[in-house]
Amino acid sequence: MLTRKEKNKKQSRNLPKTKLTFHKLDKLEWFSVGIGLWFLLIANPYKILFVVLMALPIIGLIANGLYGRPSITSLIEITKDKGEDKYDVADFIDFPALAICIRILRDFEFESVYSLIIPGTITFIAMCVLLWITHEVIIKSTKNKSWIYFSLLGNLFLYSYAGTYGVNCLFDDSETQYYPAKVLDKTISRSRRSSTYYVKVAAWGHHHDPEKISVASSQYETIQIGETVIIDYHEGLLGIPWYEIE
Repeated sequence: MLTRKEKNKKQSRNLPKTKLTFHKLDKLEWFSVGIGLWFLLIANPYKILFVVLMALPIIGLIANGLYGRPSITSLIEITKDKGEDKYDVADFIDFPALAICIRILRDFEFESVYSLIIPGTITFIAMCVLLWITHEVIIKSTKNKSWIYFSLLGNLFLYSYAGTYGVNCLFDDSETQYYPAKVLDKTISRSRRSSTYYVKVAAWGHHHDPEKISVASSQYETIQIGETVIIDYHEGLLGIPWYEIE
């Protein structure tokens, strides 16, 4: 006859999904999800929400590291689902990274992605150094170490480059250059969860071909095909040029 303890063990083994390892920062995770959704859906106050989201992964890494420099695996939730391992990065890392990437890329236009490589790489290296200082590398693990590193570093990569571009645009105090451009067309790109509004303009400045520029929904409604709009061109705080329609 099985004891209560043995019965509980047997039941836990039969569960379809079993939590294997994770950190102890649940409240920080919920806060990250809430702030991330606020930034994605409302984005007001924009700069404050952006700064908070940028700070959350750093705070999370340091706070988790206070538990005696744990293994990097403590940042990955590894669950069993139908016999396969599922890897989920801590929400205080992946949710800010995703929210910043979606919102910043939707709100600011790149002049050239190549100008982001150096400053973005510096930020990524800095985050990797912080990760190494606060956490132990994986020495022994029954799980796929490659997937653990790929999941975590992939999210840090996204956070680093999108965050760097956001800092470049939001805190840019360079002198603005103004270029007139004629509106050729307007389109809306719809997905299940959101809509992106585009205005197609004729060649302007050193842009020799017509292009689509994303705008806010309020701008989309007021801008008319055939009218001339003013494009604000900025050099960027970190030397990453960007532009927007006034």
